[in-house]
Amino acid sequence: MIKAVFLDYTGTILQLRGNEFDEMVNVFTEHSTVKDKDEAVRWYFNHLRLAERECYQDTFLTEDELVMKLLDQADAEVKLKADHNQLHTCIQNYWMYAPLFSDVQSFFDLVKLPVYILMDNAGDYAKVCLRRNGLHANGIISGEDVKAYKPRKEIYLKALELAGCRPEEVIHIGDDLEGDVEGARNAGITPILLDRRSEHMDVDCRRVRSLPEILPIIKRENGE
Repeated sequence: MIKAVFLDYTGTILQLRGNEFDEMVNVFTEHSTVKDKDEAVRWYFNHLRLAERECYQDTFLTEDELVMKLLDQADAEVKLKADHNQLHTCIQNYWMYAPLFSDVQSFFDLVKLPVYILMDNAGDYAKVCLRRNGLHANGIISGEDVKAYKPRKEIYLKALELAGCRPEEVIHIGDDLEGDVEGARNAGITPILLDRRSEHMDVDCRRVRSLPEILPIIKRENGE
């Protein structure tokens, strides 16, 4: 029986767009050797993922600290000549004020189970986002809480502890194959891939194209 839903944040709740996101990308492309906006986004997230893999327990850096480290790296690698503090503020504002995906509100309105948000960056950013949009989560668990990033299992185990559930009693929903699907499996949790653009047709786990599609899955699993 499913007793709780674990939900990813960036890319699942938040879109990769908005005024703050656009400002960040524009500054990056205008003041570095990377002139293509899509390439700039790939550079940032690819390097962020690599940096997160190196952060664990004693070597852990917060997402805010990683951002500043990456901006210094961009200065060296792609000649980023811009105010790092300004860019950091853009990223922080993105974490709080980016637009939600269109299916998020309806999912929160209709889901009857407790919802816990699992995110890499500090939970205070999600709290601002949820408050602004009138959404309620039963808990927010951050990589900072356990000094580990997805796909390591610590964040999932902390969420299980907070929810008071066993791994088989929750599902985890996220848009990323490595961080979300692999991470949930590392903790023995059933993953559901949120594949809004149908980019992963052959994935070896349950897949949905919108958050509300999860509701009938929960009902079936719970014999409703």
